[in-house]
Amino acid sequence: MKSACLACLFVFGVVLMGEAQSNQRPITLLDEPAIEFDAVDLDGRDVRLSDLRGKVVLINFWGVWCVSCREEIPELIALDREFRNRGLVVLGADWGDEPAALPPFVEEFGMSYPVLLDDGLAERYGVIVFPTSVVIDQSGRLRVRVEGFLPERFEAMTAEVKRLLGDK
Repeated sequence: MKSACLACLFVFGVVLMGEAQSNQRPITLLDEPAIEFDAVDLDGRDVRLSDLRGKVVLINFWGVWCVSCREEIPELIALDREFRNRGLVVLGADWGDEPAALPPFVEEFGMSYPVLLDDGLAERYGVIVFPTSVVIDQSGRLRVRVEGFLPERFEAMTAEVKRLLGDK
């Protein structure tokens, strides 16, 4: 049953991803409270949004089955490495995968940032397109939402991250 539901959601997501990819806006700028969460990463550590106050947080919702996610992950690794010491926290929020499938994937891609186990966070953030990234400012406000992966969208999101970090 879960496989059938996942297959339906996958097909629905592919259709919606095509819609999102054709959207003219590169990113969506927001100003609303972020949804608080308490999640567990692959190492068994608790990750709470409230503990990250004072930092810019980028949450990337992805799955091992998602082709566009695989294209975006190297860009996220580079972003994490460039800005981690300047106040950026990148979190990968898995959706729809068995926990046992994650460590080999993370190792294969060399993911340098924490990966959160699927606990419904994507649903709480209303994610229906994968990948989707959200950027939360230092005061806990949701500022950016990017659905799908295109290089120009990633560049626009990166520009907003730099702005939030105080870069010109």
